Amino acid sequence: MEEHEKLLKIKNLKKKYQINKEESLQVLKGLSFSIAHGEMAAVMGASGCGKTTLINLICGVDKADEGSIMIDHTEITGMKKSQMAIFRRNNIGMVFQDFNLLESLNVKDNILLPLILENNTENSEERFEKIMNVLSISDLADKSVTDISGGQKQRVAIARALINTPRIILADEPTGNLDARSTKDVMEYLVHINEQFKITLVMVTHDSYAASYCNKVILLKDGIIFSELQKGKKSREVFLEEIYDFLKQIGGE
Repeated sequence: MEEHEKLLKIKNLKKKYQINKEESLQVLKGLSFSIAHGEMAAVMGASGCGKTTLINLICGVDKADEGSIMIDHTEITGMKKSQMAIFRRNNIGMVFQDFNLLESLNVKDNILLPLILENNTENSEERFEKIMNVLSISDLADKSVTDISGGQKQRVAIARALINTPRIILADEPTGNLDARSTKDVMEYLVHINEQFKITLVMVTHDSYAASYCNKVILLKDGIIFSELQKGKKSREVFLEEIYDFLKQIGGE
């Protein structure tokens, strides 16, 4: 793809953490990759390879030591915390392993919360209805989040991530707390919203099955990219076997 078609561009990204006065741990050692507009990508690798650090840098909750992160032609690595907070609210949707829903609010209010915080409720009902229909959770609107299943909670969390029409959704282990059936459902819905809304999605996961739903899988090992796998026209089953084979080479889980 041409360079202008890339939504996320990462170049020579480095990050280390100070363990004590004498020791530091270099987690990322010069990552470079890009994700195209509308692409659905998974980042995988063994524990400690830098997956979580990478997602934290992309969403701006942590700062890189070196390198560049560009989201839709905007360089974020030099932003102040206040600037990054505004950029994140307007451009990035987040989905977490533990859902991060507010139990004091019902499903509808959890989904609309980003719009309420931004005082941006114009056409909110129309957006809300469309997203609820796409994710098949319209019948849950008035329910307490304590009364719905884990798979339903994750679909509510995805709806909340979508409500601000972000440029990119970052998902951190979105199926980590789900059983096999719910994992299948959530991944099929993620593919559906990726196709329906043309929103780019980057997912960090240990789950090869979940990753096989993506267009691309980026495999990390010891803070660098070991390989990039492209699904292309392969079936999901064939792509899953390819992911398994590469994970064996890097000691993935």
